[in-house]
Amino acid sequence: MRNIVSKKNIGIAVACVLAVALCIGLAVYFTQGRGYQTVEGAQTQEHEPLAGADRAESGSAQPVQEEGIAVSLQTDIPAGMEPLRYVKQGYELQHFMAIDSFSSVEELPVSVAVQYAFCYLYAGTGCLVDLAPAAMTYRQATVEQIRAQVTRLFGSCPQNVEESDLYVPGAGYFEMWQPDYSAEVYAAATLRDAGGGAYTLEVQYYSDAGKTQAAGSTVLTLRQGDSGYYLAAMT
Repeated sequence: MRNIVSKKNIGIAVACVLAVALCIGLAVYFTQGRGYQTVEGAQTQEHEPLAGADRAESGSAQPVQEEGIAVSLQTDIPAGMEPLRYVKQGYELQHFMAIDSFSSVEELPVSVAVQYAFCYLYAGTGCLVDLAPAAMTYRQATVEQIRAQVTRLFGSCPQNVEESDLYVPGAGYFEMWQPDYSAEVYAAATLRDAGGGAYTLEVQYYSDAGKTQAAGSTVLTLRQGDSGYYLAAMT
């Protein structure tokens, strides 16, 4: 009888040990489960900088580009500024207007300022290199129109625009056959904050799409005026 009781007690003891072991095992399992969730949370936190990188990629840190032109950014692009537009204008001034540099609009020859403004009067929202008219078109413009357009392009209009070769004194207006200035522009540029409200675009132009043959360079200074940003200098 005692042997039977003893064996029974041993069985109970073994069952208790097994129950304890099972509880410990379950505790370890669920603890590991909580640890796994914590790791997931840590991974989420570790990916937060990637979210910041995504914002940088969609914001000012990524190059602004279109076919043929790429502008890398060392600063945020201020509202209302279109860097690609000024890269094209620098090309237009160099290649179409024979202007290599100017430190202020006063240095621009009056005939150049007027001709350039005249063309932009009819360019709409695009640049001259973007427009390919079917044929040369006869245009007229008033003194007020030319002055306003020079101001939009260069910040002010100190020139006496009536001294331009395009002005018709007796008629009191400007006239010109607007040419086709459309062209492919290949360039690499960098936009920087120059301080004092000014920005610079350091531009290298190329004569080929592969950007292997240099075709001039320039540094453009941009400032904000009443009508948006304008080209203040070109060096």
